Amino acid sequence: MNTQVKEERACTVPLIKADLPPLEAIQESLREILGNGRITNFGRFVREFEQKAGSYLGAHVATLSSGSQGLIFALQALGLAPGEKVILPSFTFMATAQAVLYAGGIPVFAEVEDDLTLSPVDLENLLARHNDAAIAIGVHMYGLPCRVDRIQQVIDDANQVRRRPVSLLYDAAHAFGSVVNGRRVGTFGAAEVFSLSVTKALVSVEGGIVSSADRALIERIKKMRNYGIEANYNAHFPGLNGKMSEFHAVIGLYNLERLDDYMAMRQISARYYIYEVESRTGFRTFPWPQGVTHTFKDFTVMVPDSLEGRRDRVIEFLKGQGVETRAYFHPPVHEQSFFRKYADRPLTRTEALSRRVITLPFYTTISESEMDYVVGALAEAERRLA
Repeated sequence: MNTQVKEERACTVPLIKADLPPLEAIQESLREILGNGRITNFGRFVREFEQKAGSYLGAHVATLSSGSQGLIFALQALGLAPGEKVILPSFTFMATAQAVLYAGGIPVFAEVEDDLTLSPVDLENLLARHNDAAIAIGVHMYGLPCRVDRIQQVIDDANQVRRRPVSLLYDAAHAFGSVVNGRRVGTFGAAEVFSLSVTKALVSVEGGIVSSADRALIERIKKMRNYGIEANYNAHFPGLNGKMSEFHAVIGLYNLERLDDYMAMRQISARYYIYEVESRTGFRTFPWPQGVTHTFKDFTVMVPDSLEGRRDRVIEFLKGQGVETRAYFHPPVHEQSFFRKYADRPLTRTEALSRRVITLPFYTTISESEMDYVVGALAEAERRLA
């Protein structure tokens, strides 16, 4: 018995393990890139990745150097003028709000529902209060799609009476591979923006994608990612260097070809994890509606009432057991030092939920024994700290 405990405590379960190809699977592509020197500026691998990603999503797409750059370009391409307001949930990674500022907008922070996605009710209230709001951003939190139908209805209703229509943009950083009733995330709103960094379900190491049904919008973003150049070094649009490299596209292509398999594995593992957490501990998971494919970019649980105010102690206990965790996302953006000046009201639900979230290890290749170990450590933390 003592030997078993020692072996378990030596176990380390990392927060993530990125899906990366073996060298032999991509070495010919890398040799080609290094041989011809076409490392960037829209070589064949970037073009192929763009084409295949667009086909997968059923949308027009532009690849970029990062999801953050994609958000900035998408906001500007949708016509955001300096000083105009952008409504977004405060429960998000700060990159969403940083992009609003870099694009020239002013963030207006919204509440979330109990599933941690944008509240349609609060969005409706904020649109009524802020006639100068130009864009609303929903965030598919952890890969769980927003209540897209309700949010679209709120936007449509508001635009019936507003002089300045509001555009709907989705921060889909966590959600490449998510599906709502047969429709892929990437086809909702005016545009959606994905991140492809190493923590995501679709990895290109670093990179981003903007998708839209609007070909003209995507073509504009393609110019913006190349300094706004139309042709012959003549800039027609605002722009920066937002290009994806050929190296990143090679990794993205490898993973995109396997993404459906990855998603199937993640659904199976997530269901197992949910059952174990719910049956063996007082911690609770978040809603996962029928008809939804969820990337589980992060597998996050809620601290039970019996441990209220002791979330950080739980995290420390799990660390001592070799289990890496994060409090994604705390503090919410409106409570962060840089963004407090934009907070004009308390966000009661957001604040309460953010103080109780713990993100547990999760990745495509996670094993049942790893999940069992994490849940066992979680149960032990509950027993000792409650």
